[in-house]
Amino acid sequence: MASITIRNLPPRLHEQLKTAARRHHRSLQNEIVACLTRYVEALPRPKAELMAEAAELRARLPWVDHALVDDYKRAGRA
Repeated sequence: MASITIRNLPPRLHEQLKTAARRHHRSLQNEIVACLTRYVEALPRPKAELMAEAAELRARLPWVDHALVDDYKRAGRA
């Protein structure tokens, strides 16, 4: 697993992270990883990436015969 060193962390931020870590019952390191994860996951994703994910999800859906569905709908309305 990769690791990083954070230098020149402002004392106030360090205290805020320690307080948040205690509140969430996590180590300081795990709190920092959780904060970074939330931040990165909230960033806007490129349209091409979203479209590729949507195509992948659609490919996993079962095939549907829309003509048959229309027939069933009409039969229910008769």
